[in-house]
Amino acid sequence: MPYWKFQLIHRHLRPFDHSKIDETAPLPKVFQAANEWSNHIQAVSAEIFVPGSHLAVDECIIRYTGRSNETTLVKGKPDPLGFKIWVIAQQGFFIRWLWHIKEAKYVAVGVEPPPPKSSTQGRGGRGGGRGRGAAKAAGKKPATEDKPIALNSTQSVVVALANMLPKATYHVFVDNLFSSSDLFRSLRKHGHGATDTARPNCGIHKELQQDKKADGGGKTSYEFNQVKVIPTPDNQVLASDTFGM
Repeated sequence: MPYWKFQLIHRHLRPFDHSKIDETAPLPKVFQAANEWSNHIQAVSAEIFVPGSHLAVDECIIRYTGRSNETTLVKGKPDPLGFKIWVIAQQGFFIRWLWHIKEAKYVAVGVEPPPPKSSTQGRGGRGGGRGRGAAKAAGKKPATEDKPIALNSTQSVVVALANMLPKATYHVFVDNLFSSSDLFRSLRKHGHGATDTARPNCGIHKELQQDKKADGGGKTSYEFNQVKVIPTPDNQVLASDTFGM
């Protein structure tokens, strides 16, 4: 659409107030223009749609072929060029989403940076505590579960989107763009389960790693409806939603 035609249309239809655009804000101008409508749609959706327990998180592209510094090219997508958003959805219904900001340290709006790592090692040093030895002497376990779990910016999107929903227990399905053991631990800490597709180099069992490599060449010998069980090194029983393949 040429600029002069846009100006003619804008006389009668104004989807945003241009006087409220903040040039110095961290949110790009193009997202500021759509943010009021975006928040309104999500708020109305939250009132009329109650999500079930099984949800999916993924990246999506809003098709846009005009001029903008915020467009992203994702090859292999049905619409490869446009504005990228992170969504949590159920059966094709987008419940919540976050804007993706290109070249930002934390790629999505509303995602908090990971907590800084502590400089103390917990070995009875000089950092203000006596470490694990003191905890053992007192008969207490080290408070590792209370420590925040540091996630990268992409993994943090999953937790941020799940926390935007009504408080409940959810089972989140993700692909290998997000999957990591830290993400699983963080979701479990928030009371959620997860299932993901694993990368061969993400630390999965060696036998499964070989099967995934063979699957790429169509050589996997799994039968339909076959379930493969691999015990953990300590033979402990884990919940079915702790790990997924």
